[in-house]
Amino acid sequence: MVGLKKLCVGMAMLLAAAPAAAQDGAFLVRDARVFDGTRVLGHREVLVEGGRIVAVARKVRPPSGTEIVEARGQTLLPGLMDGHVHVFPGAQADALRFGVTTVFDMYSTADRATIDRWRAQRRSDGLVSEADTFTAGIGATPPGGHPTELMRGSTKLPTLATDADAGAFMRARVEGGSDYIKVLQDDGARRGEPADMPAFTPTRFAEVIVAAKATGKLVVVHVQKLADARIAVANGVNALEHAVCDEPVDDALIAAMKAHGTVQTATLATYAGLAGTDDARQLAADPAIAPFLSPMQKGMLTLNWQHPRPVDYATALANVSRLARAGITMIAGTDAPNPTTAFGPSLHLELALLVHAGLSPTQALIAATSAPARFFGTTDRGRIAPGLKADMILVDGDPTRDIIALRHIVTIWKNGYVVDRKPRT
Repeated sequence: MVGLKKLCVGMAMLLAAAPAAAQDGAFLVRDARVFDGTRVLGHREVLVEGGRIVAVARKVRPPSGTEIVEARGQTLLPGLMDGHVHVFPGAQADALRFGVTTVFDMYSTADRATIDRWRAQRRSDGLVSEADTFTAGIGATPPGGHPTELMRGSTKLPTLATDADAGAFMRARVEGGSDYIKVLQDDGARRGEPADMPAFTPTRFAEVIVAAKATGKLVVVHVQKLADARIAVANGVNALEHAVCDEPVDDALIAAMKAHGTVQTATLATYAGLAGTDDARQLAADPAIAPFLSPMQKGMLTLNWQHPRPVDYATALANVSRLARAGITMIAGTDAPNPTTAFGPSLHLELALLVHAGLSPTQALIAATSAPARFFGTTDRGRIAPGLKADMILVDGDPTRDIIALRHIVTIWKNGYVVDRKPRT
């Protein structure tokens, strides 16, 4: 019954797509090179029924009438996850066209009804037209602190004053639907540049982190300065959002991150844009990318930062390289929609930049599949294994050897349905 219902809902899209699912909703990917989210399995057959992966083996005997997708010379991977975005209407649909099947929002003003809708979609195995969304909701920042300077004129956002109850603030985030807690600490200062935004004092920053940890949720922090990263890690945060870009990381920080199991989301795509590199424009012009860009995506990729900071990027890249060599877990995240980034294609650039920083292509792919799934506890996705969501990408070539091959997408499946890659106009 599930397969018949699925066919009725998705008939129009499936008839227009190739390859399409079979009449009972099942399909078999045959003779693909499978990267399961952690390693290359070699050539396997993957059976999907009812939006879930049913079998992964050298040979699978499919039910009668199952659609066969011939995939010799191609690679099958889990759907990609962008570990750091800020969603707005249309973002999730844009992401999905580039194989990003799940996004982790790091500051959202979405109301509880919207967050509940996102949660319902995550539980569904039906036809959807957007990437699934997890969210931090409103992050903890002092009055006038980042990112409120970017939202002047909008509805007044909750902030955390020096004399306010940090515990009450965090409980309100949980009640508002936050899947994890975000704390932001950034005064805007860099080498030779003074602070230009309010930030927590070091003592208050530590207090806020402790209050966030008390909720039992994962705690992720926006930091870009080494001093702030040290405080965050010492107080047990789970992830550093953005690479440290003011100074080289040192042995003490690396040792602390290892001891606490802290992961790093580097957002190199945004740093590269901030540096004034041409990476985003080249991405927008890539023949494997350009035909699937919406006007909004193309416009975002070709924007420029008003005040470039090339030193920030060089420092961030070197720090990511050192953390990677030290074995720190990396999560791929783009920080879209900053200038020079767009939901979906920028994750492909992020993976290329992680490889440039010294990760192997396989390590970069792990950072966008099984690593975020494991970190965020989203155990129903991020790998190709029986029982998991059939969020998958089939690409020409072998991205475990050449990460750019990931851009040569043949088919995307979300919940076992073929994704229509036509951009919105």
